[in-house]
Amino acid sequence: MDAKSQEGGKRQYTTPSWVQAWFLGRSRDNWKAKYKRVKDQAKRLQNQVNDVSHSREKWRQRTAELQAENAALREQAALKKYGRSDDVSAR
Repeated sequence: MDAKSQEGGKRQYTTPSWVQAWFLGRSRDNWKAKYKRVKDQAKRLQNQVNDVSHSREKWRQRTAELQAENAALREQAALKKYGRSDDVSAR
């Protein structure tokens, strides 16, 4: 229903202003608390994403280093076994 009564005059509200102030204050405090929780959760999730991204990049670099080392060791082993690296590529 709208703010006007059926007679066309302005509706008179009976709620005291201190109750309205208390209710609006409580509503504002609840909204601020909710916003703080959401903001903290967003920050926590962003930090987790940053940590995971950093860790994955570190492991990718480590994997690339180990693959290069593995290839070099295989080449050395082939040289010892066959004597020349040309034999390895023919195999």
